[in-house]
Amino acid sequence: MMRAMNAAVPSQIADGRLATPAYRWSIGLFLALVQSAIYFGIGHAHLQRSTELLRTHLDDALPFWPWTAWCYLPFYAATFLIAIGGFRRRWLFDRTVQAVLIVMFLGALGHLFVRAEYPRTVLYPPYPDLSSAFLASVQHIDPPGNVFPSLHVAHTTMLSLLLIKDRPVLGRVALVMATMLAISTLTTKQHFLADVASGYLLAFLGRAFALRGTRGGFPIPAAAVADDRNPLAPR
Repeated sequence: MMRAMNAAVPSQIADGRLATPAYRWSIGLFLALVQSAIYFGIGHAHLQRSTELLRTHLDDALPFWPWTAWCYLPFYAATFLIAIGGFRRRWLFDRTVQAVLIVMFLGALGHLFVRAEYPRTVLYPPYPDLSSAFLASVQHIDPPGNVFPSLHVAHTTMLSLLLIKDRPVLGRVALVMATMLAISTLTTKQHFLADVASGYLLAFLGRAFALRGTRGGFPIPAAAVADDRNPLAPR
């Protein structure tokens, strides 16, 4: 898939093709299903995990704010939908798909081999407010073991940074949401600080991969690359 997408880039630049809605939504939703299957498959596997492996005093000192759960799963889903609906340039969308696959793969390795688990503050009924009830439903859905790296942070941040190259205003809105989501992973006690840091690392690695061979968010023409490599080429 990646080889075919890379081969298609020059022709897409030449004819200015856009990614059609059907193309974006079919691939985007398929990737969401694959990511969910891998994530929940690992999360519900019977793996021995440690609640102390990544835990620090700073993690314990962070406040527990159930109301920030509204920035957790809702913003995660919303950022994906904004990205799928927002990209216009076909070559950039294809590069983003490649980056998502890489983040997905590296994230799965982390979840399998870094066997940490967050010692959650589990909420039980009767709940004091709607936010607590919502967070309890999130805890029921989201396995406690898939913590390192935080794919919530990795995917949303990377998608936002790449969307900025195509739709600057929309991308910045998504980035604000992704940042609020990253904070909420800590204040809902879903992730350790190390998980968030590794999620950001994955996001920037994915962005770098997607934008390789580009300048200012656009692919560098082969002729320009040759000129850069040849100091004697006319300027």
